[in-house]
Amino acid sequence: MIHNISLHPVSEFPELAKIPLQWSIDLWGEGKPEFSAEDWKIFYNKALQENYGSWDPSGTDQELIYLAIKEKEVVGAIALCDFDDLEEFRHLRPWIAAFIVDPKLRGGGVGSEILKLMEQQAISFGIKSIYLWSENQDSFYANRGYESIDKLDKPGNPKRVIEIYRKVLC
Repeated sequence: MIHNISLHPVSEFPELAKIPLQWSIDLWGEGKPEFSAEDWKIFYNKALQENYGSWDPSGTDQELIYLAIKEKEVVGAIALCDFDDLEEFRHLRPWIAAFIVDPKLRGGGVGSEILKLMEQQAISFGIKSIYLWSENQDSFYANRGYESIDKLDKPGNPKRVIEIYRKVLC
């Protein structure tokens, strides 16, 4: 299903960034040791200053956040980063990160379209393969061509299992 969604650098619409930022804080911002609500704010603020015109495969600390927009409304966001919050996997790069869909639109194909658009953006930058991690969306990514390449057991209560995925883009 085509939703006529387009991706835009967050720097094009900084006033809209607060929408997916709040979704991210609500979903992931607290209770995970990898990042806090303040980390999310720093991440979004830094992305407003990034160069979205190119990707440096040997660069460091690149964090490009794209807003997914349909009919002037933000329906999601997704990032391309050259690092990952999981220290154990920093040698892998680049990463899809901070992928979020409007809670009211989840399960209707919007996420699939956003992911496909991000993959196309990565290809336009000359990226050949991409990584991401998930704790609970394994079938979503597997059904879209992502291959599980590793797992990370995170101790705690509850114990967390993080699946690491790779997709060869071209």
